[in-house]
Amino acid sequence: MEILVDKPSELCDNPNYIHCLPERTEEMAVVYFILRCSLMFCLAGAGLWDLWARRVPNRWLTFWFVIGFGCFALSSWLAVAGYLVRCAVTVSVFFLFFLCRMMGAGDIKCMALICGYLGFASGVFVIITGMVVGACWSLTKLLYHRQLWERFGFLSAYFRRIFQEKRWIAYYVPGRDGREVTLPLVFCLFWGFCVFLLVYPC
Repeated sequence: MEILVDKPSELCDNPNYIHCLPERTEEMAVVYFILRCSLMFCLAGAGLWDLWARRVPNRWLTFWFVIGFGCFALSSWLAVAGYLVRCAVTVSVFFLFFLCRMMGAGDIKCMALICGYLGFASGVFVIITGMVVGACWSLTKLLYHRQLWERFGFLSAYFRRIFQEKRWIAYYVPGRDGREVTLPLVFCLFWGFCVFLLVYPC
């Protein structure tokens, strides 16, 4: 049994192309269902923690990383290698945002799990949808507090400082900016995953 999560574009228009393969077995379907349920529980718990404390415990994410590893190990070591590569690539892509303190480590780890579990095509869909949710939330918050132009001015000054000093500097400093300006991105990613399940229910 081999679990294929991402798809070549010529196979099927559905990101969950595992359902389009003629050799799909009942056992594969069960494991894929477990992966979806596991990711739902992972993001729900992490999202609530992020909403409450603006952080996600490493032990929680490590547990679900091991669960994903075990699910893919039921398929083959090639599937495990793909899982690990997807997680590593996702962390690498977003690591610069962590260095600039535009994203937290927990945010990036959750995005790595999303791509690891679902594959790049479906994972990117979830991440982009979650960021759209976050952008709408942030815009509403800024408009409500009448801070939109102030924040744009701060962002502009931040990029000017980077160009002037020619080094990466932290965008968000907790002691300076406070918690009010932060957004629970993992909570938004959870809703992005919910949208994904509505669009691709099986």
